[in-house]
Amino acid sequence: MIKVDLASFTPIYEQIKKEIKREVALEILKPHEPLPSIRELAENLVVNPNTVARAYRELEQEGFIYTRKGKGCFVSDSSFSQIKKERNKVLSEIFDRAIDEAEKFKLNAAEMKRLFEERLEAAMKGHHKEGTNE
Repeated sequence: MIKVDLASFTPIYEQIKKEIKREVALEILKPHEPLPSIRELAENLVVNPNTVARAYRELEQEGFIYTRKGKGCFVSDSSFSQIKKERNKVLSEIFDRAIDEAEKFKLNAAEMKRLFEERLEAAMKGHHKEGTNE
C-alpha cells in the first residue's frame, strides 16, 4: 500500500516513486502487474493527479514501469540487478537510520556490530523476538 506524508519536506511525487520502488524491491509488486490508475491513486492519497502522473512518468523513464495506451501503467520486467540495487538502497536506508539511533545512545562501532551480530544470530536460529536477545 502506497503511503505519503503530506507534512514531509520531500516532494509528494518523490515519495510516491520511492514507495513504488520499495514495493518492487520487496516483490510486493511483480513484473507486469498493473499499478493503480493515476486518478485512483490520486484519490486514495488525496493528492493532485498531476503529482501521480509525474511520479509515474519518472518511474517509466527510469525503467521501473511501462505504459500501455488505454490499459494503464504496469511494473516492468526489470532486470534482477536493478531490483537488487533497489533492495540494497532500501536496506542501506534502514541501516543508516539504525546507526543514527545507535549513535544517539553513544554506542561505538564495535558495540553496534556486536548488537547487530547478536540479532542476526538470533534471527538465523529462528528465535527472533523483538526486544529480546534470544
